[in-house]
Amino acid sequence: MPKPVPAVDVDVADAMATGSGSDSSNNNFAKDNGRGNQPLTSWRLATVMASLCVGIFLFGLDVNIIGVAIPHITTEFSSLPDVAWYGAAYLLTLTAFQPLFGNLYKFFNAKVVYLVSLILFEVGSAISAAAPGSSVLIFGRAFLGLGAAGLLQGALAIIGNIVTVDRVPIFQSIVISSLVISVCIGPVIGGALTEYASWRWCFWINVPAGFLVAIVIFFFVPRTGSSNTANARLPLRQKLHNMDFPGLVIFLGLITCLLLALTWGGGTYVWRDSRIIGLFIGFGLLTAVFCYWLVRRGDSALIPLRVLGKRSIYVGALVLTGFGILSVTYGYYLPILFQSVQGVSTTQSGVRYIALVGSQIVTTIIVGGLVTTFGVYNVTISSSTKVPYMIAGGVVCSVGAGLLTTVDLFTSTPQWAAYLVITGLGLGMAMQLPYTALQAVLDPVDIATGNAIAVFSFHLAGALGTAIAQNLLLDGLYVYVPQYTSEVDPSNVIRAGAQGLTLLAGSSDEILQALRLAYGQAIRRTVILGLAGACFATCVSPFMEWVNIKRVADTRVQKNTQQGPVVVEGVEGGSGLVAEGDVAAEKQMG
Repeated sequence: MPKPVPAVDVDVADAMATGSGSDSSNNNFAKDNGRGNQPLTSWRLATVMASLCVGIFLFGLDVNIIGVAIPHITTEFSSLPDVAWYGAAYLLTLTAFQPLFGNLYKFFNAKVVYLVSLILFEVGSAISAAAPGSSVLIFGRAFLGLGAAGLLQGALAIIGNIVTVDRVPIFQSIVISSLVISVCIGPVIGGALTEYASWRWCFWINVPAGFLVAIVIFFFVPRTGSSNTANARLPLRQKLHNMDFPGLVIFLGLITCLLLALTWGGGTYVWRDSRIIGLFIGFGLLTAVFCYWLVRRGDSALIPLRVLGKRSIYVGALVLTGFGILSVTYGYYLPILFQSVQGVSTTQSGVRYIALVGSQIVTTIIVGGLVTTFGVYNVTISSSTKVPYMIAGGVVCSVGAGLLTTVDLFTSTPQWAAYLVITGLGLGMAMQLPYTALQAVLDPVDIATGNAIAVFSFHLAGALGTAIAQNLLLDGLYVYVPQYTSEVDPSNVIRAGAQGLTLLAGSSDEILQALRLAYGQAIRRTVILGLAGACFATCVSPFMEWVNIKRVADTRVQKNTQQGPVVVEGVEGGSGLVAEGDVAAEKQMG
């Protein structure tokens, strides 16, 4: 097999040959990002940011809009055991194709890749909206995930190319806030569409909105090129070789084996069934093959170990894994808690979710502004004590998630609303910072890959979280329904779906309350899973590197002004760009 050309080394040589610096800050920035682009300003920057926000709004709308519709879908299709796949199919492709899209943004024109992602997203929306049954809906969700894989990552990559590194946190906060806003109103929109029209409009709404987004991006987003000029000059065959399609196939196989084992085990089949055992064995073998493949491919692997091996990257990925479990699990199972246990309407369920994501928006913007202003990830408690925002946010989020485990049929509105607000405040403080950290510790040419790893980790955790939560829910129903009533068989409860409790109970209020109490106990298991994710993220957060992103930006400008891009010898992979020295210099200063 031909040895791939390491794009970073080509770009280093190209950067060294292009000159020795400039007194213009714009030119300094251009050399720092390795692509010859100057920072955008004024109306051009505002236009690009607006278009990116609209695109991410559309992406975020699809993440949670289906959550409140799931109880109706499971009743229409008699498909409660498929709940995990409505989320996992979407998250599987969304996750698996993150590294591929990272390479696409690295080697091909970013604007074109973004538009292709949007088109795939629209096709998946149409398939999901027209689905005649559960299996087609799952396929449509998987296709949606394929298109969505390039949307958030593309927005983050474009931001890194149109503003200087010290301004990245605030602009990332703006884009992430648009994501959170869409997640916030998504359940409300989904609830209203499901209650007053049809759940299918949760997907049809993407089609005209996506068309408008495509027009805006086509006319107003500048043609930014690939992540650097050296990569753009590589022949097409070499670019395709760097996509690592075999690695993608192996990864899809191992994740599918794991998801099938987690969703089938203990429900469809007993854990000791040969099919479940075989799936776990297949997962283990494919994982070993995948690790070998990553080592063999080196820098052209689906997930380059040189990038993943940096402490801020792998610790940030672990932090996002914990928060991904909590965020996605709550997005799919809290609506079932509100609708099936507390008996509220679909629209009311969506409105209730605003308490969590609304508070998350507030702290996301505030912390992003603070990091941009002061450059550090720490909040000062006293003259001698500084607590990183990520740790503080994890603690607050864990407290809120712990309180949510006490919510049941009789919990008052002020209580559950306060618990959701506390959880959202913690998420907003902590969840965006791994994305900011990678901008500081990675060379500009590697930022697209770093973004891919970060988004990849969050959504992979979400896919696994929904699968585990489904298993916990179904097993819980088998355990708790007989404890509360002998009038209804647990298998009938599962077949009826999350909106079918009233029909099962008939005219008996006593049976209905018993079923809701049983559902509440079963759902509590999924809430505890989210708490475990928050606690995990909090425990690994202290291992992050704490650097000052403003000092890193200043160091890059100074080095480029004095001598142009500098190759730093002796780092992982044999060579590195200026970011390696930037972080080392910052640590000495701080």
